[in-house]
Amino acid sequence: MRKCIDDIRKRLNPLLLPTNAVEVRQNLTQLFGELGRHLKLEGTDLYPPLAEGDDLAARQLAERYGLEMKQMLPRLAEFNRRWPSATDIRAHGTQFMKEADATLKWLERRFTSENSELYPLLDKLDVANLVISPNPELKIASI
Repeated sequence: MRKCIDDIRKRLNPLLLPTNAVEVRQNLTQLFGELGRHLKLEGTDLYPPLAEGDDLAARQLAERYGLEMKQMLPRLAEFNRRWPSATDIRAHGTQFMKEADATLKWLERRFTSENSELYPLLDKLDVANLVISPNPELKIASI
């Protein structure tokens, strides 16, 4: 996800965007696909065990992260729907760059927060023992 964000960011320039709009749209598709898979795994294999566990800090963190994402998902989906093609991105480049910058900043803050707060807590709690369903795709690693 970070690579997609970096690739989009380097093209968020009024001089580069018109000639790179196809790549930007492809990066957005990849980013939202990866984010969707990431959130699905968290929603099924990570947050429920934390929310049901004995550790109060973990329960509160799971609730806070879950609520934040629940509130932000419609905005992320709307951003993705509003920019369905390279043509749309080119036609309204200034508006796209403004919205893309805000969206990417939010995602970057979320990743930083997960890396500094959530994942260290999981390490402390030994997340492998928390997982209800043995999902081989669940990989807790810094984003």
